Amino acid sequence: MAHSNDLDFFNRIPVAGLLVNKIGRPNFIYNLKFLSLVGYTDAQMSEIFIRDYTKVFDEEDIKELRRKLKEAEGTKKSVRQELKLTCADSTRLFTVIEAEVSEENDGSYVLCALTDITQIKKAQADYMLEQERLLSVLRNYDDDLFEYDFETDLLKVFNKNVLIKDSFGDDRWIKFENFSKNLSQRRMIHPEDESKLRFVFNQKSNYTIQIRMKYKDEKNYRWYEVDFNLLQDDDNNIIGYVGNVHDIDELKASTIEFKNKSQHDSLTGLYNNASAKEIIEEYLQNEGKGRTNALMIIDLDDFKHVNDTFGHRFGDRVIKTAADTLNNTFGENDLTARIGGDEFLVFCRDILDMSSVNEKVRKVFETFAQNPVGDKEQYVIKTSIGIAVSPQDGTGFKRLFDKADRNMYKVKRSGKNSYNF
Repeated sequence: MAHSNDLDFFNRIPVAGLLVNKIGRPNFIYNLKFLSLVGYTDAQMSEIFIRDYTKVFDEEDIKELRRKLKEAEGTKKSVRQELKLTCADSTRLFTVIEAEVSEENDGSYVLCALTDITQIKKAQADYMLEQERLLSVLRNYDDDLFEYDFETDLLKVFNKNVLIKDSFGDDRWIKFENFSKNLSQRRMIHPEDESKLRFVFNQKSNYTIQIRMKYKDEKNYRWYEVDFNLLQDDDNNIIGYVGNVHDIDELKASTIEFKNKSQHDSLTGLYNNASAKEIIEEYLQNEGKGRTNALMIIDLDDFKHVNDTFGHRFGDRVIKTAADTLNNTFGENDLTARIGGDEFLVFCRDILDMSSVNEKVRKVFETFAQNPVGDKEQYVIKTSIGIAVSPQDGTGFKRLFDKADRNMYKVKRSGKNSYNF
């Protein structure tokens, strides 16, 4: 066997090197860098190459290297192959070997340079392990993750259905290009909630909003809670959002149902006294400020006589009939409430003039007169109505309510079954 000292230049190569003069049963020349890499002495290495070189080299990797070299014969191309080595202390190294066949006068030689990539391999393994841990968390995470880029207007939603272990590439993202520009056309966001989303995009601050979306090819809108967290680059420039999307449709439905139950009278389905007062007061102090509005108090005449004569079950039927008549007579822009046992409230928003209110009130009286309650009893509902108008009668709920209440009692004292304002 030739010794590496016979080729001084070989020892000056900055990487571990091998010179093989035969591909079959190889005769090796190695440099000092190679000995340092595997941790054997010159004598030990010589003995290993004579008896069994697979003590150092992985046999399957050598077979693959030979196959590649055979294919490269006559092409003057180098081949590249990962090669595992076993060191003197039994540790395993991962190397990359670059091999090139050289034809000389005394035969063919294979010149090999080995680069230790053990730390790179370890880093890759650690990365893959962390990636798999992250993927495991994401697969079991109920929320969906997203990124949004302000400059490109690109929204990317992490696709948990793509279970590729070795890549976080583009196939992991569902992309929506020109997202904000095409927001209305997509119909992905409920039209009433688009303004919430545009507000967040314009503010560029951390926000949490609740919006309705058609998400994941859903046919109907569902409620989602969306967390927006600012994303910054290395220079602390704000470049977009990262966040998560959480399905709250069932919770929202139960919350709405609970709110409706707490706001509405159980017998009639109309707003109750507390919720009507709150809604009307808020409107008067904000959107309805300065506008003409009408508040009515409607009290059923002699209702105690109904309960005493026909019983409470029939009395409930009268209450329900009166509520249905009021609800059907007044429009969607009006608020109808039951504020006491036989007392109702109607609030007409933003009226042009009192003629429309007078017309609806007269229709209520006509409907009561033409549609008696009961099959045998044939009870005709009669009522006294007091009306107050804002802003002349007051700009807050209490002032309007007190004025309408006084007007209603004027009707009671003057014969009932009429209205006054």
